[in-house]
Amino acid sequence: AVPAHVPGDRVIDLDVYNPAPECDDPVEAWKALHNRDEAVLWTTGNGGHWIATRGSSIAAILNDHESFSSNVLMVPRERGLSNLLPTAADPPRHRPFRMVIQQAFTPASVRAMEQGIRDLSRALIAGIAPKGEADFMKDFASRLPTGVFLQIADLPVEDFDLLYGWMEAVMRPDGSADQADLMQRFSDYLVPILRERKANPGDDVLSAIATADIGGQPITDEDAINMGTTLLLGGLDTVAALMSFVWNHLARDPALQKLLADNPDRIRDAVEEFCRRFPVGTNTRVTARDTEIDGVTIRAGDLVTTPQILHAIDGREYPDPLTFDIDRQTGGYSSFGHGVHRCPGSFLGKVELRVALEEWIAAIPEFGIAPGARVKVTPGVTAGIFSLPLAWAVAN
Repeated sequence: AVPAHVPGDRVIDLDVYNPAPECDDPVEAWKALHNRDEAVLWTTGNGGHWIATRGSSIAAILNDHESFSSNVLMVPRERGLSNLLPTAADPPRHRPFRMVIQQAFTPASVRAMEQGIRDLSRALIAGIAPKGEADFMKDFASRLPTGVFLQIADLPVEDFDLLYGWMEAVMRPDGSADQADLMQRFSDYLVPILRERKANPGDDVLSAIATADIGGQPITDEDAINMGTTLLLGGLDTVAALMSFVWNHLARDPALQKLLADNPDRIRDAVEEFCRRFPVGTNTRVTARDTEIDGVTIRAGDLVTTPQILHAIDGREYPDPLTFDIDRQTGGYSSFGHGVHRCPGSFLGKVELRVALEEWIAAIPEFGIAPGARVKVTPGVTAGIFSLPLAWAVAN
């Protein structure tokens, strides 16, 4: 039932994790929400919750942690992942956990990783370029960010398939796996690793977590596991998903391929516009106190989702928003969140995307979607194109 405080004219029926089940690309279903004037709507899907539908309301909610708490990170409420740290913690509890992770992703730390990212990109491309075809996600996009992440966490490369499978089941649930069971698997995986890092710390991010000082006390085992799980969920998925949208767009835009091949210095500008145009995430907040947005009262306890794509394609924020425009002033987009919970790995993600583009375009400057391939956006907490067959001519 729709709660009494929700105006009837705001009610729709939409699954934010699958807004257009019949379509290969849900962007039109999202765009349809902008045919209305409202900045917040109520959907009966996923147990019932608000959706912030405009760039202005999305940014306002994500910037206001006092009114909108992160204690619930997904809808429906029982899938909320409320123990993830620092993501599900509100200030002031949030800050010491955030500082531990932040240290691993400072611009200086990321710059020190750039050569390794470039070496891995080149190795992956060298393996596929002579073949003239690849499934981009399987052969490149899932392997590059994950390879980088496994280095940062000092985890064995052979654990990739295992971890990636669990992460997919959490982020794009199909009902076949119990979420509590999945979180337990992450925990069982991390416990011996964190114990070993606490005893013999290295300079990796899991060692930093295992030896962290939180408010003058050593971090608890439970908090360390929850931080490690957060890193695995964030580090294995988001950049790969972003890259899938970027290469899908590039494969259909020969003029942009040529522009970037002829002017590699423009790749930095392209990265910003790609980040604006193709956000992959949907955040959730739980309202901490009655708050008015766009003339309606969001009641304490109500859940609100902020699908970042709705900011990206909002014509009030960006003229002709669906068009990729390398010269656009892109500022203010929601793709990495806002406020105290803004993604700590955003700088790393942009460097990975830039380096991958530089190396790919140098080696494979012209490519397209493989003939006959069906390209389908898979929605979810993190949306992506999980099969992207590409093809290109190979010189004899």
